[in-house]
Amino acid sequence: MDSYISCCWLVFYLLFFGSGSTVTIQGFVGDDVTLTCKYDARHYGTLSVCWGRGHIPNSGCDTELIRTEGIRVANRASVRYHLQGDLRAGDVSLTILQAQMKDSGLYGCRVDIPGWFNDQKHHLELVIKPAPETTPEPWIPRESTTVGYPEEQTTTMQTTMGLSVPPDPPTVAIREISARSISVWWSTGFDGNTPITGYHLECKSQSDSWVDGVRGSNILPWERETAINDLRPFYTYNIRMFTKNDMGLSKPSNELTITTKEAAPDGPPQDVKLEALSSHSIRVTFRAPELSLQNGLIRGYQLRYREYSPQERLPVRVVYLMDGSESFTMNNLQEATEYSVTLHTINSAGLGPSSQELVCSTLTNDDQHHMTTTQATTEVQTEHSTSTIATTTYSTETWLLVTDSPTQGQRVDNFSTTNPLSNFTTDPALSKKLGTEEQSGHLVAILVPVLVLGLLVVMAIIWQFRRTTLKTGSWKIIWKNNDFMSFGDSEPAL
Repeated sequence: MDSYISCCWLVFYLLFFGSGSTVTIQGFVGDDVTLTCKYDARHYGTLSVCWGRGHIPNSGCDTELIRTEGIRVANRASVRYHLQGDLRAGDVSLTILQAQMKDSGLYGCRVDIPGWFNDQKHHLELVIKPAPETTPEPWIPRESTTVGYPEEQTTTMQTTMGLSVPPDPPTVAIREISARSISVWWSTGFDGNTPITGYHLECKSQSDSWVDGVRGSNILPWERETAINDLRPFYTYNIRMFTKNDMGLSKPSNELTITTKEAAPDGPPQDVKLEALSSHSIRVTFRAPELSLQNGLIRGYQLRYREYSPQERLPVRVVYLMDGSESFTMNNLQEATEYSVTLHTINSAGLGPSSQELVCSTLTNDDQHHMTTTQATTEVQTEHSTSTIATTTYSTETWLLVTDSPTQGQRVDNFSTTNPLSNFTTDPALSKKLGTEEQSGHLVAILVPVLVLGLLVVMAIIWQFRRTTLKTGSWKIIWKNNDFMSFGDSEPAL
C-alpha cells in the first residue's frame, strides 16, 4: 500500500511540477542575456514553444513572456524578449535585452510535443548582478611624430585604448519572404565603446540607386528583427542596415538581394474584342494585363462563355488557354445567338480579376451569304477556251475562282483584287488548291437544274407514250369519274 501511494505521489509531482534539472545563468545589468532551450526539430518538425516566469504548470506557461507557433512568434510580453536562434533547427533560446535586476528569477521553457505527457520542460535560474565599476583606461601612445628642430621636439598625435568610435555594421539575414513583405533579423558587432542607440534599415528596388528611391526606417536598439511591408509581388529589392551610437552611423551592412513571391494578378486581360466569323463561330482576341499588375509569370488564361440572357444565368463553358496565344475561336455555337465572354489571367498564385463582360451574336445564314457574294465576273480568252474569273471575298481571306466551264473551279491565294486579270494562270497544278467546301457548293448549284430538267424530260416522254398507246388500242383501261381504277375491255373517249 505504501509503495502504491509513493507511485501516485511521483506521478502527481511530475504532472504538476514538471521535470528536468535547473540550470543557473549569471549576467550583469545592461547586458544581453541568453537562456538556452533546444529540441530535435529534425525528428519532431517545428513545434510550438512558450517561455514563462516560475515553474512550468501542467499546461502552457505561467506569466508568459513569449510564445511561438512553429517559426512564427505568436505572442510577446515585451520588446526586450527575443528568440534569436534558428527556429527551424529547434533553437528556441530566449534572449533578454539590456537585463535589469528585476529580471532575476526562475524561467521555464516548454516545448509542446504531440502526445500525452511528452512535453519537454526546462527550468533556468537567472541571476543578474550590478554592472562592475570600471575605471578609465590610461592614455597609451600608439604612434607619435616629432616636428621642428631637436631642441623643440613636440608630440603631435596620440591615440588611446577605449576611445569612442562609430559602431561596427550589423550582419543581416532573411527570416521570411512573402508576396508583399520581407522579414529580416540581424546580429550586432562592436558597439564602439558607446551604447547602441538604434538601427537604420534601408530598402530599394534593384533598378534604383542608394541615392534615389530608398525607403528608410529607424529601429529601436533592443530590436533584432523587423518586417518591410507594402512591397510589390514578384519584384526584386536590395536591403542593407546601419548601426547607430552617439558617435554616428556604422558602415553599411552586408547587402541582401531578395525577390518577393508571386501573387494572383491584380489586373484583367486588356483590349478584349469579339468578332463573329460565321453563324457558328466567334473569335476572341486580347492582350496581357499591364506588367505592374501581373504579379508573376503568366501561365495562361481562363475563358468563360455562355449564351447571354438578361433574365437568367445559363450554364457556363470554361476553356483554359495555356499555349501562350492571345486569341481563341469558339466553335459549334448556335446560329443568330448572343454569347457573353469574360477572361481571367492565370499565374502560379491563382486567377486574376475578370475582364468586363462582352456580348457578341453569331451571324445568320443570310448574313453569311452576303459575306460570300461574288463581287466581279470577267471573261478571259485563253488559247483553247473561254474562262470565267470570279472573285469572292470572305471575312478573313479573299478567293479567286477560275472556271473553264460551269462545273470546274480553282482556288488562287495571294492575288491582287485591284487587278484580278493579273492573277490569272493556266497552271494545271492550280486545280489542286480548290477547297472542298467550294466544290460542294458548285456541284449543288449545277446538279439541281440538271435534275429538274431531266425530270421534266421524263414526264414528257411518259405523257407522249400514254397518248400513243391509248389511241392504238394496245391498252384497255376503265375510267370512272376521270379516275384510273383498273384494267378492262373498254376505253374512254379522248
